[in-house]
Amino acid sequence: MTQGLDGFPLLSELTADERSALEGCLELRELDGGSVLYRTGEEADALYFVLEGLVSIRADGQSLADLGPGEVLGALSTVSIGKRECTVVGATSVRLLTLSREAYLRLRDDLPALALRLQEAILRSFSNLVRGVLEDSRAA
Repeated sequence: MTQGLDGFPLLSELTADERSALEGCLELRELDGGSVLYRTGEEADALYFVLEGLVSIRADGQSLADLGPGEVLGALSTVSIGKRECTVVGATSVRLLTLSREAYLRLRDDLPALALRLQEAILRSFSNLVRGVLEDSRAA
């Protein structure tokens, strides 16, 4: 499974050994097309790595984006507890790897350096996203 984790930009700064250790914390989840992964307002309790297929991100009845292999959903749920801001539905059959909040907390206890590197990668990714949105809004 580690080779599958190589395709995730979020994990690009982790070593092969770190990705392998992270792999031990992940659970495989399969979702049929049309099935809901999570809904707006639910407690954010997991990070999802899309291995295969497409998921559709929806808010207020509108489709916002489709995400596919190599993309991540719910990354902030590992570092911040709160409610989901959108609904995610399988646009096709989907295979995901899941890092539950409980698994992340175990990782933090057992391998704190790896948990910190993952947390830093998540925050860096979020910061880059916010910067991109701000740049786009200034250009408009």
